[in-house]
Amino acid sequence: MTASQFEELAYLYEQSFEVWPYRRDVEQYSVIQALGDVTGLAALDLGCGSGGYTRLLAARGAKPVVGMDGAAGMIDYAWRREAEDPCGASFVRHDAAEPMGGAFDVVLAVHLLPYAETFDALVAMCASARSALAGPGKRFVTVTINPGFARDPGYYRRYGFDLIAPSAELHDGDPIRLHSEFRGGTIDVTPHYWSRTTQERALLQAGFRTVTWWDPVCSPTADVVHFSDYLRTPPTLVVTATA
Repeated sequence: MTASQFEELAYLYEQSFEVWPYRRDVEQYSVIQALGDVTGLAALDLGCGSGGYTRLLAARGAKPVVGMDGAAGMIDYAWRREAEDPCGASFVRHDAAEPMGGAFDVVLAVHLLPYAETFDALVAMCASARSALAGPGKRFVTVTINPGFARDPGYYRRYGFDLIAPSAELHDGDPIRLHSEFRGGTIDVTPHYWSRTTQERALLQAGFRTVTWWDPVCSPTADVVHFSDYLRTPPTLVVTATA
């Protein structure tokens, strides 16, 4: 996936947290649980998009906080939001597959790994996250597509999006369509399928020592009944990898 696919989507990505409750009550809540206490930790949001999770890291006490993305439109939007409502984060245009100096205690990447089109690109993204960590014991937290996501047409539509597989049986690298329409705009992007085994292999090859998979969890203040189908067959999973 090229960065240009995201150039015009920053506003919609930002608005999706307000429009679709799953982003706040399940996805974001699950990320917070996986991150734990980040107070005083140097944090990187890799593939930060419009900067929503970058600002979340800052709000939860991480410092310094940096958001990185390869799409100029996303970074420009993130800087404009920072100017309007400062949180103390900074934003840098940087390809998520390029290595960097290790200066961070935690690296977060939400919806990044599925946009690797090849196994080598997947390893490069994982290696970039590993290179950003300051040393052993530091953590990488990422949200990735669940290889066992529901194949039934329209299964996730009540939550605001469609996740469409080209066939019932998927193989590593196969394209998947993610489609959502709201507030007069359309998000229509092409992530890729990667099995658990392949994603773990990429993370270990990139230098991580341990890999743990987590099912998403629902905020106790949310409508659990509404999210029952989502949680039964979640579209995404959380992965933590330790350097």
